[in-house]
Amino acid sequence: MPCRLRLPVILTFFAFLSLCLTFFPVRPSLAGDLPWVEYSVRRGETLDSIGEKHGVSPKTIERANELTARGKPIQPGEKLLVPKTDSDLISVLAEHRARRRGETLVGEIKPDNPITVPVVPKKPAVSLEDGLEPLIRPLEGRVTSPFGKRGGRLHDGIDIPAKPGTPILAARSGRVIFSGVIRGFGNTVTIDHGRGFVTRYSHNCSNLVKKGDWVRRGQPVGKVGRTGRATCNHLHFSILVNGKAVNPEKYLPKQ
Repeated sequence: MPCRLRLPVILTFFAFLSLCLTFFPVRPSLAGDLPWVEYSVRRGETLDSIGEKHGVSPKTIERANELTARGKPIQPGEKLLVPKTDSDLISVLAEHRARRRGETLVGEIKPDNPITVPVVPKKPAVSLEDGLEPLIRPLEGRVTSPFGKRGGRLHDGIDIPAKPGTPILAARSGRVIFSGVIRGFGNTVTIDHGRGFVTRYSHNCSNLVKKGDWVRRGQPVGKVGRTGRATCNHLHFSILVNGKAVNPEKYLPKQ
């Protein structure tokens, strides 16, 4: 009698193990050495929720796994390669394509043969053709003060006047790395979009996000005001590429 009960018990155990592997993330050996996380999609999850969980853009996950071309949503139990940062996209996409060929870019896992991943140099600058999400204008209106030298000093952004309290929108999805007060600029929000591309929104009457928040393109991040050194209610909008201020009009769509 005990022998007859053993088979159902074993089958139940393997069924439970299979269920766990389906609904919980896969954690590969030496995962800390790889620029991606192997993730198993759970029921009800979307690219947005997975991206927020891992701190990367949903578009980065979509491109890394070439999901756009197949034309159908992700399914529970589906395995994805989730880049650890947006700048890891190219390396992860290369691994995804290698796996489709039945290969891998990862070396055999042995103590004397460490994992190696191709090093992809970061782009020195960002252009409209960088493959990232296109920018939108954070505030509609006429630019009253353009980017450039003014009185021997650099005006490092553009000024757009608007009524106090008008919502200021995130120009591109990204992570808030600063939300507070900067001397001279008043209430300011700074967003990191990856690949050295940063946007800054200043003179706000109030900030609507906090440091660490993931924001989507078009999401309100502040309200127009005149905090700091400002003579009227307006947005001072700046773009920094690898820490250097650049002319926002080169990246924003035309009005």
